[in-house]
Amino acid sequence: MNRLVFTPLAESDLHEILDYIAEHRPLTAVAVVTRIREKCDLLVSHPQIGQLRPEFPGELRSLPVERWVIFYRVVDDTLEIHRILDGSRDIDSLLGSITQPSAP
Repeated sequence: MNRLVFTPLAESDLHEILDYIAEHRPLTAVAVVTRIREKCDLLVSHPQIGQLRPEFPGELRSLPVERWVIFYRVVDDTLEIHRILDGSRDIDSLLGSITQPSAP
């Protein structure tokens, strides 16, 4: 696996996590986002450590990081991060916009 790509929604999720936590704990916010990004980097080398999520299309996988869940998929030599969501949210409705990967 060579590349790590964050979808616009995943980038937006990271910014929202940072902003939300930073309202009361700025240093914690940076540390949390750093841990999430480090876990994403780990996935590039070990993409199979996440749980396969057959309830979603296109071999989507997930991996928890504290209270957040990284949703990703492997496409060719790329690990695509699709969403990073608080595990207490309505995941099914938030992942409704994720579709099958396009054919190469």
